Amino acid sequence: MTSEKNKSLSPKVSTKTKPLRIRNSVIFEKTPEYENPAVAIITQNTLITLVLVSGMSPSIITETVWKLGYESPAVVPDEVVVITTADGSEKINSTLLKPKKGWKRSVWESLRNDIFSKAKLPTNSKKLQLSIRIIEIPDIETGIRKPAKDIRTKNDNDQAANFIIHTLSPLTESEDNHVIASIAGGRKTMGALLYAAMSLVGKETDRVTHVLVNEPYETCRDFFYPTQPLQILEIMKPAAEAVIELADISFVPLRNKFKELDEPRRTFSGLVQLYSRKEKGALNKAPSVELDIETFILKVNGRPIQLSKGREATLVNFLLQRAKNGDTVYSNRDDAVPDLNNFVIEWKKNNPSDTTLERFSGGISIEDINRALNTLREKLEKAGLGGAISYLAPERARVGFEIS
Repeated sequence: MTSEKNKSLSPKVSTKTKPLRIRNSVIFEKTPEYENPAVAIITQNTLITLVLVSGMSPSIITETVWKLGYESPAVVPDEVVVITTADGSEKINSTLLKPKKGWKRSVWESLRNDIFSKAKLPTNSKKLQLSIRIIEIPDIETGIRKPAKDIRTKNDNDQAANFIIHTLSPLTESEDNHVIASIAGGRKTMGALLYAAMSLVGKETDRVTHVLVNEPYETCRDFFYPTQPLQILEIMKPAAEAVIELADISFVPLRNKFKELDEPRRTFSGLVQLYSRKEKGALNKAPSVELDIETFILKVNGRPIQLSKGREATLVNFLLQRAKNGDTVYSNRDDAVPDLNNFVIEWKKNNPSDTTLERFSGGISIEDINRALNTLREKLEKAGLGGAISYLAPERARVGFEIS
């Protein structure tokens, strides 16, 4: 005879078809290979860093790590960076890092073993390294920064914002470091600050998430994740029946628009002010672009820019032709190299009298493209067309013209 009590205690998994997800203006469809579209950009050499804000409920950490590990395929962070207060750090130590009754070991050790087993990783894997970063505030009496016990005042919030930016910036700077920011923990302002910080310094390939747990597990003090060793909880329900969801939250990576936003040591408020000033000069739509191939004069919204013969003029001509043909922008500069060299071959064949490309007999390289784009950005700025840079010569890996 089968009853509800005799059913296997395993985490609930939804089998419903998920709708299209939109993340950072890109629409992803669910495919058999990937339950979560964000993991599609992770390669073997990619480092994964999970950044969380946490207060007095450290179960947010374990719930998020567990859910990532149970995505398909499993997402197992190399490092788990927790931004918290002094009180929050003590809570993490007492709740997650000390041996627990009924667990045989600490919650964190148990979770790592569980995730390693699920992801088929060796038990001695170096992944899931926990790093606790305590927010510090200045002490006007001693002149020595001290750990913040809590975040309650406006000054505390300002210090927390700067601390989050300074913690996050070195992580998002690296192109091969995939950052996942969880905004679920800590005081509400801390989650809001982490989200804003990701908008200021995050990459378009990074993620912002929020973990959701159903009642009554959300407020249950001895619940940490569905497959935990201690199954029967104080609420007299098994942990395995809890449902954890991870919501991906769209964000706008402003660093793609402005070179200055890549400076990692700015304060939070300084970055916000900088963006506000720069945005006033930004264009509301893609610019109109014309190129006189005889004089090498590029006109952007009617303003003339003298291009250099050779590398710069060739790249501009190539990208402009692609834009006029309706071809998509290259997401990676390496992908543009073969097409650009084919374009040069065809151009020489159709324009035998043009000697400006003779120096590129060995082909145009990625370094040539980078140098040409850097020069174009400088000329756009000098011509008062800085607002057109994000459409014609963005700082990031993209290559292509967006024109009206």
